[in-house]
Formats: sequence, C-alpha cells, structure tokens
Amino acid sequence: MNEGISKIYSYRRNFLVIGLTGRTGSGCTTATEFFLKDKNEINFEDFNLGESNPNENRKKRIILHFAQNNWKPFYSIRAKDIITAFILENPFESFLDFILENFSSIDDFEKIKEQFKSIEAEYNEMHLFRQKIQKKENDKESETELEKIKEKYNFHFENLPKFTNTLKKKIQDILTNEFTSLFQKIGNNIRSTGNAFGSGSLDINKSDALVAKMNKLIKLLRKKSEFDGTGCLVVLDALRNPFEVYYLRERYNSFYLFSINTSDDTRRKRLKYLGLKKPEIDSLDNKEYPKKLTGNDLYISQDIQKCIEISDIHINNPGSSVENLQYQLLQYYSLIMKPGIITPSSSERVMQLAFSAKSNSGCISRQVGAAITDKNFSIKAIGWNNTPQFQVPCLLRNSRDLLGKKDEHAFSEYERQNENFRDVANTALSTNEVNNFHNCGNNISYCFKDIQNSVEGEKNQVHTRSLHAEENAFLQLSKYGNSGIESGILFTTASPCELCSKKAYQLGIRKIYYIDPYPGIATSHILNGGINNPELILFSGAIGGSYFKLYNPLLSYKDEIKQATGLAYEKKEKSEIKVLKAKISKLESQIELLKK
Repeated sequence: MNEGISKIYSYRRNFLVIGLTGRTGSGCTTATEFFLKDKNEINFEDFNLGESNPNENRKKRIILHFAQNNWKPFYSIRAKDIITAFILENPFESFLDFILENFSSIDDFEKIKEQFKSIEAEYNEMHLFRQKIQKKENDKESETELEKIKEKYNFHFENLPKFTNTLKKKIQDILTNEFTSLFQKIGNNIRSTGNAFGSGSLDINKSDALVAKMNKLIKLLRKKSEFDGTGCLVVLDALRNPFEVYYLRERYNSFYLFSINTSDDTRRKRLKYLGLKKPEIDSLDNKEYPKKLTGNDLYISQDIQKCIEISDIHINNPGSSVENLQYQLLQYYSLIMKPGIITPSSSERVMQLAFSAKSNSGCISRQVGAAITDKNFSIKAIGWNNTPQFQVPCLLRNSRDLLGKKDEHAFSEYERQNENFRDVANTALSTNEVNNFHNCGNNISYCFKDIQNSVEGEKNQVHTRSLHAEENAFLQLSKYGNSGIESGILFTTASPCELCSKKAYQLGIRKIYYIDPYPGIATSHILNGGINNPELILFSGAIGGSYFKLYNPLLSYKDEIKQATGLAYEKKEKSEIKVLKAKISKLESQIELLKK
C-alpha cells in the first residue's frame, strides 16, 4: 500500500512546471532564484511562526515540516535566454545593425560599434554553436539521443545563461537601462516573424515561436531527467503574454502560473534603486501594462495585466522581508505536491467565491467578481458586473436583432430609435468580416459604450450598461436587508474604481482585498483621503481551478494514514483476546503432537 500511495503522488513529484509572471520589479527573478536552491541551502528555521492566529501557526509548522522533507531544486528556463538563442541565429553584424537602427538618439555610431566589439568573439563562438545544434536536430544519424541531449543541455542551460548575462552587462554599460526595452522589442519581433530581427506584418503561424521554444526546452529537461532517473521540476521566468500561458496550460495538467505582485509604489522604488529614472519606468510600464491592445498587438505584445488575471496562484511580495516571499513559495509548492495538507486561509475562501461569481457576468469586455463579509469573514453579499435585473446582458444580445428590429425587449428605446446611434452601429456591424464571423456560428454582440462614445466623439465611462461587481454587491445588501456592514471587508478581483471606492468608504468598509489594480486615481484620491481609510491588501493565495486542485486531497487523509502505517485502533479487551487465541492455538498443536 505504501508503494501504491507513493505511485499516486509520484506523477506530480516527477514532473511539474511553474510559470512566473509579474511586472518588472515585482520579484520574479528573486522567486526563480529561490526555486533553484538545494534543500541544504534553505534554512527552514528562518521562517518564524509569529502569527497571531494559532491555527495559522499550526499550518506553518505542517508546511515547513513537509517542505523540509520533500523539497527538490528546479531547473530554470528564462525568457531572456530564449530571446538570446533567437538572437544567436543571426550573425554579429545583424545584431549590431539592429542596435543602431533602434537607438537613433545614439550620437557616435562608430564608437558604439567599437564598444560592442569586445564581445564579438564570444558572440561568434555562440553563434556557431547554435548553428551546429540546429543542424544536428535535423540529422537523425549523427549521434545517439543521449549525446544530443547532453550537447543541447550544455548549450541552453550552462553556456547560454552565462552569455545572456554578459550581453546584458554590455548593453547596460553602453545603452544605459535599455536592456529590458531592447529585449522586449526583440521578443515582439520573434512573436511576429519568428526572427529576432525580423520586420514586416504578423505571421500568425509564428506568434507562438517563443513559447514553442520554451516547450522544446521543457521536453529536453524531461528527457534528461528520464536518463538521469531524477524528477523534472521546471520554473519559467517569466511569462508575459497570455496566449503563451494558454499554450502551456493546454499541454500540461501539471502547469501552474504564479503571479508575483507588489504595490506600485514599492515596485517603482525598487526600480529607482536599480538606477532607472521616472521616464524610463513610465516607458517600461506602458509596454508591460498597456491601456488597450488591439489588432496584432493582442498576439505579440506583453499583457501582464491579463497574465495576472488568469494566474493560478498569487504571491504578495511587499518587500518587507524576503522570508515572506519564500514561505509563500514553499507553501504552494507543498500544496502542489501534497494537496489538502492544510486548509485555505479565510481570504482565499472568500476570494474564491468572488472569483467564481465573475463567471456570471454578461459583460463582453471584462468579468469582475466581488464579495462582502463582516469583520469575521462571514459572507454578506456576492456581486458581479452585469446589467440591472430584468435587462439583457450584452453577451446575450445579437446585433442582427438590433439592425433587423427583432427581440425588441433586449434593446433600449434609444438603441431602437436614435438615428445617429443606428447609423454608427449599422456601419460597424455590417462589414464582411463581421458577417464571416457570424457565419462561423458566433453570436455578434456589441458594446453600447463603445458605439455611444463614437457617436459623441468622447470617452465616457458613464455609458456602460453594467453595474460594477462591487456596486452590485452593495446593492444586494440594501435590496434584501442587512444589519450593517460597517468595519466589514470587500473582496474584488479588480481593485475598485473611483465610484465604487466612494461607496465602500461610505459603507465603512475597513479592508479591501484585490487581485489586479484598476487604473485610475481611486486609491490615492478616494481611499487615501480623509480619515479611517480602508486598508488595501494585495491578495495572496490560490484561485480558480487551482484552488480545488490544491485543497482537495487525492485520497482521504485518514485512509492514507491507515494504509501507509497500518494504524488500527482496538480496545484492550480485543487485544487480550488475540493473545489468548494464539496461546490456545499453540496448546492445541502440542496436544495433537502428544496424541501421536
């Protein structure tokens, strides 16, 4: 039975992929470095208990005991190393030309060329090595599989990371603080064309080039671990495009996306400490957290906001102590390896309800969920962004019905009769592309706010048809009666906007847990104005499907203990009867012997 139980858990212990996502300065690199540590490098006594809640201390002891006995170091696959591998597919001259083309502010081109010359020999050596490996991939007879695996492993996991660090230092020395923006641009090129220095329109067949290479490296590590007889635990630093997350999620049941989060103020302070100036940080934020992505940018650009939104596990890295971050990583590692080893926190339990509630949203732009509790985490109301009761959600409306004047109860009098609105809607919703999309079986809905803002030539949030999730939850309290929510807690999958923040303040909410920060000035202007300000808390925990995977044991813990240990509880009398029966059996054998 011990072997059977061990077999059940062996699948995840032998193969696990953890992807990290988060904005620059949040702590993804620090998390990666921790996952690479050997058990002997982790001082488990550093993680002091110190919780005011005794049960939380008990959970901590259980986690630390399990982690100390079951921790294994990870392999690391860094996105910047994969980008470097694509760079090395091109000769050194192409690399230099790209640098000079994309930094027009550089005054002395010849001086820049000369400065980069110091890495030319190493670059050319790595370039030839890269070409050699690519050639062997197509040559089935050149070497044994094990020899190929060793050579690829040496290149990608020993030589390449070192060269990336050399390249980064050189770029930072010559082009101050431009390494990140340069690699982001190259990453977008790879997703567009499959080439680091490619240009031209998007080739959709190449849009997964980066993550497909990442997937090949995961398979390489898996093969190596099979030859070595070891487990294959992989950490990916860092995923910043949601389609790359979906790519991995569809392929691996054992894939978990961790978002490493911190407050914006803390993150920007870290970047300033590293030497970045405000304009550079602002430029970086615009690339990593764009306000609106359309067209080809949806496929090739970074969208960390969406990656955070679809993450399985959220890690809060306030920066006050590195042990705080490391313990959270140990906790969720342990829960992946041994589901149900502890119960979820109160904040996880409630946020899971808010997260589930957002699925009820009929908004075609973004789904948000919210939950309100009293100060003891007892649920008082649930809400999600949606149209008011008895109005039809946007998801269920069809533009064909609007233009053909059918299903009239689904549309307002304004939508049915205003000529300007109908002209704009008809022009937008009657194109060949829209018709083709409809003919594929898709329901063609539309966003009223977008069309109305086009009519007015403005950008006005008041035209949204939906109540916000927090607003909806607040209204449930008043609609169905409540004893009051003063000093209560608001949970929301996105931090509240200015309007919902004012309502939360008025209701006396004292804590607001959120996953993703909402753009705007709600925090600094509303929630941090006056006195008795609500405390904003960045959520930490498992959410969505991973919540069930981590907190539901593979088999009941009682049964597992019994099967693994043979543990049995018997009354003393039963035990004595067993002894007497054994004696009787022995005496009977002796009597038979004497008779003979």
